[in-house]
Amino acid sequence: EIASCLVGSEMCIRDRDYAWAGSATPMLKFSTDPDVAEQQMNAIIFYLTAFGYIDGDFDRSEKLFIRDYIAKLVESRATDAMPDAAPELREEISSRFTTHFLEVFEQTDHYVQELFTEVVANEEDVDGFVYAKLKLRSYEIFKSFDEENQLALLETIDELINADGQVHPAEEKFRSEISALPVSYTHLTLPTSDLV
Repeated sequence: EIASCLVGSEMCIRDRDYAWAGSATPMLKFSTDPDVAEQQMNAIIFYLTAFGYIDGDFDRSEKLFIRDYIAKLVESRATDAMPDAAPELREEISSRFTTHFLEVFEQTDHYVQELFTEVVANEEDVDGFVYAKLKLRSYEIFKSFDEENQLALLETIDELINADGQVHPAEEKFRSEISALPVSYTHLTLPTSDLV
């Protein structure tokens, strides 16, 4: 019900393929298809969470950055999708969507934590196994966005890895690996449940 208010209702901007999201932070474009937009948002949350863990210390400042970024994405998307709606309505919808996606973030965080308890082969390093898994999924997510959104995701990562005041070598290496990926746009077709 809320998704149809944000994307696809008569209040939506119908002559655009995408609705812009973001404000002072790097801009991202979401599909006007509510199901695809939900999947894209879940993917972004996973992508940011993976980066948070890559240095072995997903600290409070990084988590606060992601929570704030989620709220900004939702607020801007609601504003762009419903330019003529009453401020109270936009605020209500933004609040409900923000709460939903913050819950997705908590679930994703828990999922990643659980990965570190998985049983692996005797010779295999658990941390190495988890980081490889996080990187692979992050590569898939990054390539599922078009070039413009990929640039925005890289800018967002720059902000995230500086959130705690220092850039860890593992974060810098992962960021370099992501930015070195060849530009190739493929639609994200994984079911939402696969992201968390």
